[in-house]
Amino acid sequence: MSRRLLAAVATAALTCGISACTEGQESARTDPPADVVADAPSDGGGESPVSDGGGDAEGADAADGSTSAAADLPAPDPADFPGMDESTPEGAEQTVRFYFANAFWGYQTMDASRAAVLYSDSCEACQEFATQISDPPTGVPWGVVELKDFGVTHVESDNFDHEIGYIFNVGRHEEPTGPSGGMEMVEPVDYTAVVGLNWFDGKWRIEAMSFGGSGHA
Repeated sequence: MSRRLLAAVATAALTCGISACTEGQESARTDPPADVVADAPSDGGGESPVSDGGGDAEGADAADGSTSAAADLPAPDPADFPGMDESTPEGAEQTVRFYFANAFWGYQTMDASRAAVLYSDSCEACQEFATQISDPPTGVPWGVVELKDFGVTHVESDNFDHEIGYIFNVGRHEEPTGPSGGMEMVEPVDYTAVVGLNWFDGKWRIEAMSFGGSGHA
C-alpha cells in the first residue's frame, strides 16, 4: 500500500474520532503487533526514524532485526522528541511518538515502565500493551526493531484536548516462537493509532487509544 493510500485509509478511520471508536472504553481496538505479519517487506519510503533500534548495532544481524544488539539497547531519549513539555499540538504529537518509541523499545527489553508514565489508567489499550511487553507468553523479548513515521493527522475532539492519528511502520525484526528461545523473522507492517490526550499537571497524558494494522507498504 502506498503512503498516499495508507494516509487515505487512516483519514477514513479517523473520521468519527476516537470517542466513537472507544465509547465506554471496552470497544477500543488493540491488535498486538506480533499478530499481524506483512507478506512483503516495506522499503521504508525514506521516512525519518522514530526509533533506530539501538543505532550502531553490530553487524548484519542487527541490521536485519536479529537479537544481537537488543540486550544493550539504549532507551529512547526525550531530547529527540522536543516540545513534549509544551501545551501545543506539536507537543501532543511528540508525546505520541515518544510513547510508541518507548512501547516498542519495551518489546525488545520487556520493560514497560518508560511507556507507563505517559498514560492514565483510563487507557485500556495502553495497559494491554504494557501486559504484552512485561509479561509476554514466551517470556522472551523481540529482536531489534526500527520504527519509521508515515504521518500525523489531527482530529477534532469533544472529549480530549487533542486527538492524534499517527501512522508508522514497524520494521523487519525477530520475534520469539516460544520460551525455548527460538526466533522467527517478522516482515514489516504499517500501523495506525488514534490517540486521545489531555494536558494535565504540566505534561501530556494519553487517555485513550485505538490501534490496528493499516495494511502493507
